[in-house]
Amino acid sequence: MLSKLFKRKDGESLESRLKDGRKFLPYILGHATDSWILWEETIKIQPALDFIDKWNEEHPAELKLTLHTLLLRACAKAYPLNPRMNRFVAGNRYYQRDGIQISFSAKKEFSESGGLLIFKRRFEPEESLEEMIVALRGMINKDRKVKTSDQEKETSSMLKLPRPILQAGMLGVRTLDYFNLLPQSFIEGNPLFAGMFISNLGSLGMDSGWHHLYKFGNVSLFGVMGSPKMVPLVEDGEVVARKVCTIKWTFDERIEDGLNAGRAAGTVTRFLESPETLL
Repeated sequence: MLSKLFKRKDGESLESRLKDGRKFLPYILGHATDSWILWEETIKIQPALDFIDKWNEEHPAELKLTLHTLLLRACAKAYPLNPRMNRFVAGNRYYQRDGIQISFSAKKEFSESGGLLIFKRRFEPEESLEEMIVALRGMINKDRKVKTSDQEKETSSMLKLPRPILQAGMLGVRTLDYFNLLPQSFIEGNPLFAGMFISNLGSLGMDSGWHHLYKFGNVSLFGVMGSPKMVPLVEDGEVVARKVCTIKWTFDERIEDGLNAGRAAGTVTRFLESPETLL
């Protein structure tokens, strides 16, 4: 009975499958904010842009494809090929995440005062690109249409509490998380309990930047994509102009070493450079 009470709601324990050296890392490295690895990928993005243009010519407006959507597709498809990146640490113990959970951000409106909306979605390996587009479009449009989203209402309500009470409440949430006592409803609804968090600054005309990790939640991987731009590259000994964009990744080193994390990032790059593989 007690074992069921303390069972993790969003993952399966890996303690019996890992070597002692890996299991000891959380005690050496500390929190995720102390354990980050930075990795930058340069992507030849023209094939993806051409793929998007062709897709949108052949499909109705409700199936409009964007680079941000294609990036999410590539990330979701990369997870089954790199399952060790879908792990997290909670209470200094390791877990394999239950399913592919990706969080991402979107502007409520394209203006300086427009708020930021945060979404979290479970991506199913067998779903089609069309199904994914429809689901994502529905999520984003729903929150953009309302004056105040559920996230904004919840945050506003919490900020009405006295600061010491709010601080104590956050400590209580972290304590419950440490002992695997957070209810499943809380975990499912919180975007910081996900495998990956993706931000596309390119949609705002900005270059990519490094994102920090959080002590709260269990997101083990952040990725930030920048705006496409023309740069000189050397190919077959000649300098050529190519349109590229960068994704800057931040990994939690407790989850995986830099070699395998870099290979996982390369999987996303290969998908975007050969976008037909994402169908």
